[in-house]
Amino acid sequence: MPHFHEGDATHWYCHVEMDVIDAVAAREHLREQTMIEERNGMHSFEFFVDDYEKPTRAVLLECFRDDASQAAHLENFRVEQFAKAFTNFRISVYGNPPQSARDRMLANGFWPPAFEGEFRHMPYFVGFRS
Repeated sequence: MPHFHEGDATHWYCHVEMDVIDAVAAREHLREQTMIEERNGMHSFEFFVDDYEKPTRAVLLECFRDDASQAAHLENFRVEQFAKAFTNFRISVYGNPPQSARDRMLANGFWPPAFEGEFRHMPYFVGFRS
């Protein structure tokens, strides 16, 4: 089991809160997107909602194992379908993504100053992954 101290963890998390504008579109998009993200090499890509039948709020927890998984995620994300289902984003990044990942996020509107929603970054401190 790897133990990480003083920010040397190679993985990082994104916690994204959003409003659901179309539950049917969300289900259709995520049914395929979860399989795509598994192929992208992510540790996890998990959605939670306030109400299963009629969701109005959703939370995405995604864990990137490395720079390559994040690059594949942004290449294969299908933004148009995602935008039909969700809006009003708040993103928190936990950990220390490499500069190349931050640059890609900035170019895609998900790292300040390009991100227009709420944003928070918390650097990695200590922990382990089994």
